[in-house]
Amino acid sequence: MGILVGVLAIQGDFKAHIKVFKKLGVAHKEIRSENDLSGVTHLVVPGGESTTIRKVAKSEGFWNKLAIFRGPVLGTCMGSVLMARQIESPKAEGWGMLDITAKRNAYGRQINSFTAEGKIAISEKPFEMVFIRAPKFVRVGDKVEPIAWLGDEATGVISGNKMALAFHPELTDNGCFHEYFLGL
Repeated sequence: MGILVGVLAIQGDFKAHIKVFKKLGVAHKEIRSENDLSGVTHLVVPGGESTTIRKVAKSEGFWNKLAIFRGPVLGTCMGSVLMARQIESPKAEGWGMLDITAKRNAYGRQINSFTAEGKIAISEKPFEMVFIRAPKFVRVGDKVEPIAWLGDEATGVISGNKMALAFHPELTDNGCFHEYFLGL
């Protein structure tokens, strides 16, 4: 069986991720209900508004199915928040996929959005990181490995087949994180 990427498409920047997978020639589909998860091997949880995603996924009855997804998961910005064991500002329920504490909107509000070059473990070249109301990983557990940094601060982490990025790689012309994710 080949790869089928499911992109959570309730709200947020899911179309930008879909554009990357189209460019890479990878089968993908939008996820809006539990039935949409059928056949999905890889799951992307994009940036957006975590409260909205939580409310819709719970009301549609598939919040818990997302939380126990066993295949590779890539969470960007808000998606990384939902993957966390602990969420701050305010405290909220996450899926606990990664032993991290994520602080929402830690880089500031929408008007404080910015782009900066960071360092990544999967390439020698600097990587353009787009931060939009981005979280910070204020605690990273022992079994979680940082894979991206802005200065000395971890902005991307991985543990097993779960990868969380505080920034938006889908808003750049560099698909290296999506390609790496496909190999998990």
